[in-house]
Amino acid sequence: MFFFFFFFPDETNGEKDNGRSFSEVKWQTKANKGEWSELYTLFKLLADQNLFPIDRSQRISARLRMPILSILRHTEETICAEYRIDDEGIVHINANGDEIIEVDKKEFEEISTGMLDAIKKGASDAAFEISSINDFRQRTFCPKIKCYSKRLPNGDKDKSDLYIVIHDAFTGQSPKLGFSIKSELGNPPTLLNATKLTNFKYRLSKNLPADQVEQINSMLDNRGYIDIQGRVRAIIESGASLEFLTINPDKKGKPVFLENLFAVDSCMPDILAHLLLMSYTEDTKKLDELTEKLSAENPLRFPMQTNKKSYEIKVKRFVSDVALGLLPGQPWDARHQAAGILVVTGSGNIDCYHVIYRDSLDEYLYHDLKFETGFASRHGFGKIETDENGNQIFTLNLQLRFIK
Repeated sequence: MFFFFFFFPDETNGEKDNGRSFSEVKWQTKANKGEWSELYTLFKLLADQNLFPIDRSQRISARLRMPILSILRHTEETICAEYRIDDEGIVHINANGDEIIEVDKKEFEEISTGMLDAIKKGASDAAFEISSINDFRQRTFCPKIKCYSKRLPNGDKDKSDLYIVIHDAFTGQSPKLGFSIKSELGNPPTLLNATKLTNFKYRLSKNLPADQVEQINSMLDNRGYIDIQGRVRAIIESGASLEFLTINPDKKGKPVFLENLFAVDSCMPDILAHLLLMSYTEDTKKLDELTEKLSAENPLRFPMQTNKKSYEIKVKRFVSDVALGLLPGQPWDARHQAAGILVVTGSGNIDCYHVIYRDSLDEYLYHDLKFETGFASRHGFGKIETDENGNQIFTLNLQLRFIK
């Protein structure tokens, strides 16, 4: 039995006094496949009304069922709608605390089915419309297609796209859990975006002549873009090695991302620096394959006579922390803002990777991520420069993207 009427998330209470309403929000007409997938996830979950967290050791039929009691979706910082589900499958929508409508879950089933087909047929690399659901979007208070990630009380940005209240059969409680959304329907999303904050600086073990530096800094690939891989290999072929130095600080000069990595593991900055460099010198970009190669080389000289997975364990911890809340520009206190990841699969199902099955979440991230090169000119990397001490510095940028 669902006790949905006992739970009233704080976000919807009291916000009707802010002077803003859904009718004042600018209507979003177009979106890409990834953004449409975020709205699809809301409708699909309201149709399914259950989460089934993935435990790789279980058959699908044996998975834990978590009944969904309500879903909270923000449109702006102070504008949100709560979708509460009753025992009869009726969804009660509380719009910013002052308006309630009722929608049968069958309508969400019909809309999500048609929406899935439209997303699959939509442009792969451009924004497009799904005008057939405009009336339903208006009625269910969804003027924006992409979910809004609200700010936490301390000012940090929450990585959760949706907040879901589930019934926990083990404890009898109804916790509100945040989830980020990833989609396999469009281009693979990023886990960690490229910014200047994710720039790793390396010192050349020996300075190169000016003409050689100029030659390396002018190398372009066959598309006319900065050839990062070619430049890295040219530096190494010149007889110089790249030695990790530091990570870019923020605009105030504070080493936020570096300290965040130390908080995850004291060796994490060096591990990522090795992996990032290897992604340009090895024949793979996959996170798991590079970690295996790094483990075999063991440059940090971990004692691994009995445990061969020191690097893997640490890398899994890092990517899980990123997925659940760690950001390069915000101090990390090791508290997970999200409870897991919702993945829209190619079939339209919603796979739930939940922290209660941390092994499955870790495995999913570890085996489904790759290193990717961002825009070098935008983020300021890929060029040999000389610092104030006369050392030659080369910068690489860390970006992680899902493979599918």
